[in-house]
Amino acid sequence: MNPVTGDIKGNAARAMDFLRRAEASGAELAVFPELALTGYPPLDLLERDEFVKENLLALKALAARTRRTACLIGYADFNPSPRGRRLLNGAALLHGGKIAARRFKSLLPTYDIFDESRYFEPAAENAPVPFRGRRLGVTVCEDIWAGTSLLPRRELYGASPLAALKKKGADVYLNLSASPYYCGKPAERLSILSGVARGLGRPLVYANQCGANDDLIFDGNSLALDGRGRVVAAGRPFAEDLLLFDADRRGPGARAFMPGEAAELRAALKLGISDYFRKTGFSRAVLGLSGGIDSALVACLAADALGPGNVTALLMPSRFTERRSVEDALRLAGALGIKHETIPIDPLYRAFAAALGRRRPYEKIDLTLQNLQSRARGTILMARANESGALALATGNKSEIAVGYCTLYGDTAGALAPLADLVKGRVYLLSALYPEIPSSVMTRPPTAELKPGQRDQDDLPPYDNLDRLVSLLVEEGLEPAKAAARAGLTPAEAYRIAGRISANEYKRRQLAIGLKVTRKAFGQGRKMPVAKRLSAGPGPGC
Repeated sequence: MNPVTGDIKGNAARAMDFLRRAEASGAELAVFPELALTGYPPLDLLERDEFVKENLLALKALAARTRRTACLIGYADFNPSPRGRRLLNGAALLHGGKIAARRFKSLLPTYDIFDESRYFEPAAENAPVPFRGRRLGVTVCEDIWAGTSLLPRRELYGASPLAALKKKGADVYLNLSASPYYCGKPAERLSILSGVARGLGRPLVYANQCGANDDLIFDGNSLALDGRGRVVAAGRPFAEDLLLFDADRRGPGARAFMPGEAAELRAALKLGISDYFRKTGFSRAVLGLSGGIDSALVACLAADALGPGNVTALLMPSRFTERRSVEDALRLAGALGIKHETIPIDPLYRAFAAALGRRRPYEKIDLTLQNLQSRARGTILMARANESGALALATGNKSEIAVGYCTLYGDTAGALAPLADLVKGRVYLLSALYPEIPSSVMTRPPTAELKPGQRDQDDLPPYDNLDRLVSLLVEEGLEPAKAAARAGLTPAEAYRIAGRISANEYKRRQLAIGLKVTRKAFGQGRKMPVAKRLSAGPGPGC
């Protein structure tokens, strides 16, 4: 199920629709994701009493409409104890027109993008739920990952809810989940769940949210496994689905959907874009199309996600824009069938330069004048977005954002940055899936074209080196010296890049929302101070 965060009435109606479909399929029990009524993550909406009360009323109304098929669904509840956090992350069994049982999440993640201890109190205990001769072991998301490799390196929890339920005689295990996506996670999750099911020796149902909310993407990929760890039913990736699974039936296994890395990333980003627009009430996008690889890929993803008729590309050439850049941008727009418009920036650039007393804006193109060009484009882009009721898409990638190779209020302008968690190499990997992108865009050296003869490599290390370091320093959290050894670079090179990453934190605080597709993205899951002073490298005082 793909809920909309905060839309309790809509989510309840969607759940009821699925419940009726499950009933028509002959199901005894329909299992929904974590916090399906509120949407995940609801964040500080949970601090509003009326919001929590509304989700409880929706739960009660849904229970009243249960008929032959029972429902196990995620919701938020008030903590009846005067101690601890005021809320509980719950799973309710709705059966026979009433709320037949409630169970609560035991393990509350507080790392990366998770901050559940801010809102919820962990369950003091959990016991199997009797249901039609079964003893259901009900868990919520994190509860199933204790002691597995899906968690961060340190062992976070001393107890396993699954082990406790096994000891108490559970014979079918059900997990309500809202597990955010990163590249490779579906395959990793499948391997872990298979081992968990084998260890329990009992059927295991994993119901995962799909869809995207802000920067987070949820991949679905719900699963049912037998006691031998075999997949017997597999939900679609990045889409809603309904699976019918018989815990008693013995038969052939099923195959989970596991596309390759590029196809998986494309599906994730397409969903991230489409849901961001749909859930914020927008349908049209505008972006700057430069003739470079990053903007070309964003145009392709936007056309995929929103439909070509809802995408407008602005070509904003300057005196330094090469003719082939304009030609490539026009070819791509034509191949995709998106609307396009050409607005030269020279008049605006000259006006900006004159206001600063720069009488010769095409001589000695320093950083200020380069940024003025980018900001002229950002001004035009945002004006067109305002004028047309569209949202602007920023086109920067993770490698550039990491080291600040971007202009605040210029090429960073926009509501959403689809490539913000893709290093440059992955931009090329994903772009290869789109034959509409001209080959010359794929093969020419990257350039911002803000001064004559400019190339990205004038200011940056080779992207292969930069990508490796960004992945090691940011995503794996290595110290520069260790990252240098892994990347085959000198410690001096690694410390230089680490210094640039640190120095540009202030820029990243002001960027558009970036779609998360790695273990560690810039954004809410990476909390770094802006005002700080760090050692520049190994040595005394380090």
